[in-house]
Parts: sequence; C-alpha cells; structure tokens
Amino acid sequence: MTIRFSYPGIKIKQTKESNEIVLFGASAYEISRWAGVPQKTKFDVVESVGFQRVKNEKRLTELKRFYTNGHNVVQNTLICAIRNIDECKIIFDGEDTGNIIIEFPDFYKMPLVELFGILRKNLEERVTDKTLLKTSLLDIQKIKRALSISGDYYQEEFLDESANNDERLSLNDTESDSNDSNEVVLDESHFFDFIKEVASRHEVLKELGEQYNSNDSFLGFDRDALISFILPVSLVDGQHRLAGAIEETQAKINEGYYADEIESLYAKDIPADEINEKLLTKYSRKLPVSLLLSSDPAEQVFQFVVINQKATPIERSLLGTIVSTTLTNDEMEQVSERLRSSGIQLEEARAITWMARSEESPFCRLVERGVEDEKNDLLQWSVMGKIIAIFKELSGGTRFGEGNDYARRWKDKFLANSEIVADYANQGYETPFDYWHSLEGPWREIFIEFWNCIKNFFSQDVNPERFNFWGKPRTSNLFNKISLTILAADFFEYLVVAKIELSSKEQIKHLVNEWLTDVSPEYFDRDWQLSGVKKDAKGIREQWAYLWAEYRKSPDTLPRYTQYRISKKS
Repeated sequence: MTIRFSYPGIKIKQTKESNEIVLFGASAYEISRWAGVPQKTKFDVVESVGFQRVKNEKRLTELKRFYTNGHNVVQNTLICAIRNIDECKIIFDGEDTGNIIIEFPDFYKMPLVELFGILRKNLEERVTDKTLLKTSLLDIQKIKRALSISGDYYQEEFLDESANNDERLSLNDTESDSNDSNEVVLDESHFFDFIKEVASRHEVLKELGEQYNSNDSFLGFDRDALISFILPVSLVDGQHRLAGAIEETQAKINEGYYADEIESLYAKDIPADEINEKLLTKYSRKLPVSLLLSSDPAEQVFQFVVINQKATPIERSLLGTIVSTTLTNDEMEQVSERLRSSGIQLEEARAITWMARSEESPFCRLVERGVEDEKNDLLQWSVMGKIIAIFKELSGGTRFGEGNDYARRWKDKFLANSEIVADYANQGYETPFDYWHSLEGPWREIFIEFWNCIKNFFSQDVNPERFNFWGKPRTSNLFNKISLTILAADFFEYLVVAKIELSSKEQIKHLVNEWLTDVSPEYFDRDWQLSGVKKDAKGIREQWAYLWAEYRKSPDTLPRYTQYRISKKS
C-alpha cells in the first residue's frame, strides 16, 4: 500500500548553484506522517546518526500554550529536506508554481525486519568505499545472547553455544579476514557502529521469522524511531513547533472539544484510532514548510548547523557531536570548508569526539557530548578541546599566570627536527606541522600516551570519593581543567628546557618518568579543603600553577593543604 500527499506550492531557486526549495503549507499531523525527525539519541548501546536534539518538554509546553490561542501565528517555516529512500517519490508537478507530491510505502504497517532492511540499505549506500562495509562486523552472537538474557527468546538451536563471543559475520555475510578488522576509518567509526547494530538486528530478525515482526521494538530499536529514519522527508529544523502543534490538538481531543463529531464518527463504526487520526488531520494547525530538494545528508547537516549557530545556538558539545558522528568522512569533506567559513570548528569537533569515544583514549566516556542519558559531572567539551589543542595545535601550553607558551615554543624550536614527523612528505603533507596536527597525525598517539602515563602515575578510577579520581571534574583535584592544563604546559616546558625532540610514542613514558623524578604520586590524592572555592578563578588558577611549578623543581615536601585555597596576587 502506498501513502500519498499533495499540496500546492511555489518552487524557488535562490542562485544558479543552489538546490531548489519548495514552499507550501500542510497540516501538522500530516507533516508528522511523511517527515521523520532524525534525533541524535541512543539506540541501546549505539548512537544514532541523526542531528536533532531530544525533545525539550519545557519548550513543548510553552509552544502548546502559544498554540492554544488561535490568533497566534507561527511564521517560521519548518526546514525539511528530501531523502533518497527506495520506493519513495517526491515530485514537484509544475514550473515555478504547482503541486508537491509525496508518495511512500506504508512503513507504519511494515514488519520490523523490512524497516531494518530499508534503513540498512540506505546507510550502506552512503558509504563510498564499499570495502569498508566488509570490515564493519556484525555481532550476530551478541544479538542472540541479548535476546536469550532478556528472556524475549530462547531456543538452543537458535543460540549457537559453540560460538565464542568473538564470532561474527560481516555485512556481506562472508567470513572476513581478521587482519582487516580495524580498517574502518576511526573518525567515522560511529557511523559504522550504527550500521553494524542495524545490520546485526536485521540479520537476526530474518532468521527469527514472523515472531518479532509485529513488535514495536527490538533490542533497543523503537519502531517509530526506525520509521523516522526512512520517511521520505527529513525534518531538519522545527521539531518542537511541529510536535507542539500536534500535542495541542490532541489535548483538545482528549478534553472533549470535538465530542459531537466523535460521537457521529463512532456511530459509523469507525475505530477509535482512526477517529483520532481524522481529527488530528482536520484540526491540527497548518504550518509553513520549506522543503529542500536535495537528499545529500551533508547538505542537510550543514543547514541544521548553520540555522542553530546563527539563530538559537545549541551546546557546543552536542553541535560538535552531531557534525562528527552523523556523516561519513566523504560527506564531511563536501561541507567542511562551508562549515569552517560559517564558524564551525570541524577538525576540533572530530578530534574531541574521537577522544571521547575511542577505547584507546584515557578520556573515553568522560567528556560531555550533549547526547541523551549522558551521566553528570563530565569534562566539558570546551575544556577537552583546549587540552587537545595544546598537543594537536601546539598552542595554549601556558601555565596560568605566566606568558610563555611552551607548546608553541617547542613547535618552533624542535618539531621540524623530530623523527616522529620525518616522514611527512611521504605521508602527503607539505610541512612537518601539517602532518603532526592532521586528525590522525602523530599528536594523537603522543596525547594518548602522555595522559595514560599521567593517569597511571597520579590517579585511580575505582573510588570516585578519592581526590585523585580520574573523572568527576567537580571534585577531583586532578581531573579538571586547571590541573590538566598545568600538567600539559609544564611537560612542554620540560621538553623545551631539556631541548628534546620526539622520536615515537614509546619515548613518552621515559620522558614522563624523568619529568616527574621524585614527585609524589600522592600529590593530587589529598583533601585540598576547597569548599567554597571557585577553582576557575584567576587567582586560584595561578596559585595552583605556582604551587606545582615550585614543588616539581624541589619535590621534597608537598605543599600545605591550605595553600590551594589562597588566591595568588598578581
């Protein structure tokens, strides 16, 4: 069965180079039937590749109150874009004026296995290098075990107990060479993670048959959320305006505003859910729509980012997460320059996201990213960006209260002659620094090795109540903006003073040991009596930097507890 909508509209092409847009109006409820909201959320253990924020209930309540007055008008258009989904058609019938026609299969009545299949196909088609799909392994046995543990399904012949936890099938259902298992470009691994989770469930559902296909969810993947990713139109901006209009009408239905009409429809033996749908279609507010006639995901994310940066900014953490996890590398490349010229730091976002997600990183799962169900007291996105910049950009390595940027000094004096960047030309870069600070350049392994050494020497990650806990920046003496910045800057001062060039990451452990000679591992594991102290105050930052620098030069006696709450005078 095919669902079809048609609306009169106007087609506009703003420039010769731009994509066309169609302006029209439609019932809020009808829009919700053909436009999916690609939310940045979590399905089970994996993030979606969407870019809309999770609904803000406070904002919804305010909009419903606004909509209650029929005289109030919303002039802002809902920003939408078409999707390239099999068997979905969006046609503008006319020249400058005409009808926009939207047709698509009835996803709402499809079995789950078909929904997973459509989404899987759409995601895989976005990958330019199809060989990468062979290395995105499916955790078939993991999915089967999850079903068994949850009690949803259990059959001995279904769950192959002889298979170990590492048994997997590749996306093309053939055995993969284990040597290729890490070939997926790490920066877009989140995109492949999502494909893997979708494809794994698709394969298992095909094996299960019809038992699960009428369910509303399957191992963390909700039917409605799946459908939102494969509807023919993507709602790029305006989800709260749309949801608020529908909820306001639904509230009126529930409160008996249309009681006579409901009674008349009941008399015709129309089912309750159909009655509700008829009333929503008829009475929900008509909203203006701007439909971009481009199915390019990169263009859609670009529109979303620009709209939200230039109008109502969203948190940098979520914005960065969205940009760096929603697109493949090829798609990011298409809009990278346009994002940069719009003030979006794409490279920074990708570097932070990698550090916050990669198991190799000592900061994995300890950095805020603005996604749903994120635990509290994480290192701020902007702080992580500044810590990364000291190593990646070799900038910002200044101890608080001093003027020397030791990271920049090391770059100017010692980087070019360092063996670690000697192969820059063969790697395709014009200068040693171009190679060093590229997304997967040498800085990254140096960064990881250095902070692993710091973590191992000074901290523990078992008891969050201790003051050297690796996490909880509000209470940890070590894991916070001030201490991390001081340590990074001081290490680069050591490299400059000792005139050290870097050869490999293996050298870092030795250098850190030399740098921390006679320093007590208990330095941060003490009660600094900071109650009521604003750690990020200028005087406190400078005091901590001064205490550390003086102590490391002569590490015979640890500073007194009371000294950390005294604001240093300039």
